[in-house]
Amino acid sequence: MERIMSGDAAAPAGSAATGAVLTAAAPKTDAGVRTLRQPLAGTVVPLSEVPDPTFAQGIMGPGVAIQPSGDTVFAPADGTIGATFDSGHAIALELDDGTELLIHVGIDTVQMKGDGFETLVKKGDRVMAGAPLLRFDIAKIAAAGYSAVTPVIVLNDESATIRFA
Repeated sequence: MERIMSGDAAAPAGSAATGAVLTAAAPKTDAGVRTLRQPLAGTVVPLSEVPDPTFAQGIMGPGVAIQPSGDTVFAPADGTIGATFDSGHAIALELDDGTELLIHVGIDTVQMKGDGFETLVKKGDRVMAGAPLLRFDIAKIAAAGYSAVTPVIVLNDESATIRFA
């Protein structure tokens, strides 16, 4: 997972987005629906509108994106931190239902090398829904010429659908 997110490895073949539904429902259903708290204040947009083909085409997995109005990413459900990055731009979680989730702040923001990002947790930490995970400076992201749109991706179920409650 860490190698894929850092660009050192390709995503699994056959990954494809299935679209996202933006209404509330039960946690995980037989249909693959994951109902989560919205992890970041902002406007929810379809993954297809993310200005990066790896995310927009669902190569990393299905999900949604958020055009942020806030500066803090919160845990969308109870789980364990699966990965953090020195650059602070992304975080991976394994939720209690087994879902592996990536929250990736901005597009190409790894190039900022941590400037404007603060990771608030470490790999292996147990977190509860609503716990702060990372903070970022949206003005620094814009000044560096990057989009702050934040994909929220399911990494281990290509048929999953994310809903925010």
